Amino acid sequence: MGIEMAEKRISLQTVERMSLYRRVLEELHRNGIANVYSHQLAEMVHVSSAQLRRDLASFGSFGNISKGYPVYQMILTISRLFGTDTLQNVALIGAGNLGRALLFYRGFEERGFHIAVILDIDAEKVGKVFAGRRCHHVKDLETVLPDYGVSMAILACGPQNLQGLVDRLGKAGIRSVLNFVPKQVHPSLGMYVENVDISAKMEKLSFLTRFGGNQEG
Repeated sequence: MGIEMAEKRISLQTVERMSLYRRVLEELHRNGIANVYSHQLAEMVHVSSAQLRRDLASFGSFGNISKGYPVYQMILTISRLFGTDTLQNVALIGAGNLGRALLFYRGFEERGFHIAVILDIDAEKVGKVFAGRRCHHVKDLETVLPDYGVSMAILACGPQNLQGLVDRLGKAGIRSVLNFVPKQVHPSLGMYVENVDISAKMEKLSFLTRFGGNQEG
């Protein structure tokens, strides 16, 4: 499975590693490091140098052997590849405890994502302002979302009729969904869903705590 780019097929695993590379590069930049060699960066992200060079080669040339990779320029280039060099508006569905926590999470803005609009079904939340964003009713999403130019949404709502909600979002122009709800949904054609199951991650950690030395790689 992958994405098309300039007639190339880029694997999603490569995209995920590129995001990891950028995170490490940002840390290097904060520490005042201007250049980094491929073997150094590969060691920091726990991949082989060959894998790192293959990943970067999928998107063009990033540096040279003698000077290494220019850290800040690589950050800018990867940001442009991801389309996060300018802020993208995102819709947040659900203004409960999790939704409000995500609303105040500064990491979204730092990575190029701005939660521009909130929707909920709770009449007590609708009409209120959270962190400068007014909450609208989910029933009005078809008329509200176009005003904010969003193509991505975060699901932090209840599981009731979740598939129907995703279908409506797709018809309203949402192309990508980050789903924090512990319920599987099926994206419509041309739509992408990334599931984040926090409880499953905790179960994995619990298992590793008990049997960490016995699992397969």
